[in-house]
Amino acid sequence: MTKYLGNDDLVFAKGVYPYSYMTSREKFNDTNLSPIEAFYDQVNDESLKIGDYERAQKTWMYFGMQTLQSYHDHYLLSDVLLLADVFENFRNAIMKKHNFDCLP
Repeated sequence: MTKYLGNDDLVFAKGVYPYSYMTSREKFNDTNLSPIEAFYDQVNDESLKIGDYERAQKTWMYFGMQTLQSYHDHYLLSDVLLLADVFENFRNAIMKKHNFDCLP
């Protein structure tokens, strides 16, 4: 994660995504972060907390995002990198404790 995104606290915070807002490919061309209302979670019937939206705004600015496409790509990249880090740590722990490589 740090190799690709750095070591800032923003990198390790849970990302937020405007799932309900993303109804067409044209929205990727938006040049501003979606308004907080766009982050409404329809599945759980919950509004996004202000602090989480502020973190999304900081992420947008910190990484110099220009479009919602760049925010989307960053969100996916951070998810994949975090999963890769978790699995790598799991693999190393199993190797150390049991001398077994789960990816032969």
